[in-house]
Amino acid sequence: MYRPHRRHIMITMRRHLRTLLVGLSALTALATLSACSGGSSSQSSPTAAPSSTTASGPAPFPASARYMADAEADGKKMTIGISVDGDSIAAYACNGVDDEAWFFGEQSDGSVDITSRFRDTLNASFDGTDVTGDLTMNGVTYDFRAAAVSAPAGMYTAALDGTRASWIVRPDGSVTGVQFTAGSTGRDFEQAELQQLNAAQFQTQVRNKRILQQANQSVKLTNGTLTSAINGRTVTADLVVGTTRFG
Repeated sequence: MYRPHRRHIMITMRRHLRTLLVGLSALTALATLSACSGGSSSQSSPTAAPSSTTASGPAPFPASARYMADAEADGKKMTIGISVDGDSIAAYACNGVDDEAWFFGEQSDGSVDITSRFRDTLNASFDGTDVTGDLTMNGVTYDFRAAAVSAPAGMYTAALDGTRASWIVRPDGSVTGVQFTAGSTGRDFEQAELQQLNAAQFQTQVRNKRILQQANQSVKLTNGTLTSAINGRTVTADLVVGTTRFG
């Protein structure tokens, strides 16, 4: 029987070992090439985690909602109420003493940009929870954040013999309101003349000529109906919703 020489056995083992080492080197090179190519490595092109908030703009308003805020600027206080119904917006701001502004218009994709008939401005947007923005009245700008409120909190108004009283009722039941009597202490302007007045002229000759005073602070809310008085006579107020409109 043939028996291989010990030297022959050692040569054969060395050949097998070299073959194995060459194979391992090839596999290592292939793995390195794949990692460098970026095609299969998750670390080669990291992606940012998706954001849970949208930074592209305001959020859509609910179909129907009410918001309220108390603001202060230059030592002056102002209370703001906003009602939304679909695309329609009605807002009221007053200081509870001698100044007020009504805003009627439309919201667009969660944004509000309305000018009142007395050239006050309301710019705001909905962030998914609150309405934030700025209100400019009589040359003073109030930054505000209005939170959602539920009935019976809201805005109410009533008119009697040329006088309109309006109230903002807070969730705690406290009330801020102003009463406006039609007419002015100065002369009436034609529309064409009004358009020629600059901001300062309009403010002194038209806006601040209105007859304003504190509305009756004694109000009664029963099943969502507010009753109070205008010039000593009992009135029943209407709830202001987004579609409310008057001159």
